[in-house]
Amino acid sequence: MPNGKPGTGALALIALLLGAAFAEPVAADTAADFYRGKRATVYVAVASGAYDLYARVLVRHLASHVPGEPSIIVNNMPGAGGVKAANWFANVAPRDGTALLVPLKPVAMTQLLRAKGIKYDASKFNWVGSMVDAPGVLTLWHDAPANSLADATRTEILMGGSGFGAETFIFPTVINAVLGTKFRIVTGYKGMSGMLLAVERGEVHGVSTVYGSLKGLKPEWLAGRKVKFLAQIARKRTADLPDVPTVLEFARTDDQREVLNFLTLSNSIGRSIVAPPGIPADRLAALRKAFDATVRDPAYVADATGRGMLLNPTPGAEVQKDVNSLIAISGATIAKVKAALAAASKGK
Repeated sequence: MPNGKPGTGALALIALLLGAAFAEPVAADTAADFYRGKRATVYVAVASGAYDLYARVLVRHLASHVPGEPSIIVNNMPGAGGVKAANWFANVAPRDGTALLVPLKPVAMTQLLRAKGIKYDASKFNWVGSMVDAPGVLTLWHDAPANSLADATRTEILMGGSGFGAETFIFPTVINAVLGTKFRIVTGYKGMSGMLLAVERGEVHGVSTVYGSLKGLKPEWLAGRKVKFLAQIARKRTADLPDVPTVLEFARTDDQREVLNFLTLSNSIGRSIVAPPGIPADRLAALRKAFDATVRDPAYVADATGRGMLLNPTPGAEVQKDVNSLIAISGATIAKVKAALAAASKGK
């Protein structure tokens, strides 16, 4: 270093260090510059219910954590079991970060099982985060003629359902095919409220539902022990039901485990929010960081829990991994699921 001046190598090192030091703030500033003064919209794939509630409560607190603090509104886009919104989001929605979507949790499963009308790839969505997972439960009324999944292999159990393409039909039907249970799904009920009313009236013995929905819609059932649970459709037991086994615990072969895992991966998506394909990387990073900050915000937590909402958030990168795992399920496994559903549908 003659004359006390740094050499070329030293100058390069200094430049590299300065670049590393300022890279993240510059990216954050870029996102802030974009969002400042903008209005973003969170689209919800249903007209009302739990998805809408989670979206609206999140939106109340999200804007203050997004760089530039844009205004954020909610717009409902129901139709075709969530496919209408997913198709629009993948092909029409702006990709600049001003449009977000709260899809239905079976959005990736539907892509694999429905041959017609699918114009999206859930693995191409950029998952910002999940507000709560949605472990499924095989729920029976307290006097139903089964107390375990083993009992359901010996006794026919009537389960309420909305239609052949709904999870209320898919889950017990696939479990029948894999584990030999005898669930018979009675379809045609309008929404989960209608199915729960049918259970209470004794029209059916139970329903395959989401534990959080049951807790929100019928807390008195849980408090009064009016229902029992045969199994959880989840990868691990939820803290609220530590003594209820997951369906994966009944798998005896790798093939059975993979088919049942197909069901559980959908539930891990829960109530998620996604950004469209092609969103600039800095804005996706800003949105994920804003989501993570929002779900830790005491004001958000108080708002949500005060409304009886369950909270168990998952960062976007982890949800993305689960979605990609679901989409990558083998063709042989998907064929087995489709065959089970086709056979059950023909039997109706």
